[in-house]
Amino acid sequence: MSNEYSLDSYQSDAASFRLESASPQYALLNLAGEVGELSSLFAKGIRDGRKLDFDINVKKELGDILWSVAMVAMDHGYSLQDVALGNISKLSNRKINNTISGSGDNR
Repeated sequence: MSNEYSLDSYQSDAASFRLESASPQYALLNLAGEVGELSSLFAKGIRDGRKLDFDINVKKELGDILWSVAMVAMDHGYSLQDVALGNISKLSNRKINNTISGSGDNR
């Protein structure tokens, strides 16, 4: 795989692994579950100390989260590229307006 692999290529490739039973509701609920698994990994690292494979497991969980994000985006008609660019635009506007900190989406 080259360094030129795009978010949209990933999304398309990731979709090829989606089972017929992985409905839009499944993708959304799975996203929450995968974020929970990442959080649990960090919690266990605090409780028990980080294992030697901690960082590689973080990478694996982030990949599972990315798959779910890609499917939720696809289910709503968005490409990952569009989502990423929209997020950078939002953050850029917040930086220009000095509203990076704070709460609420419309700042």
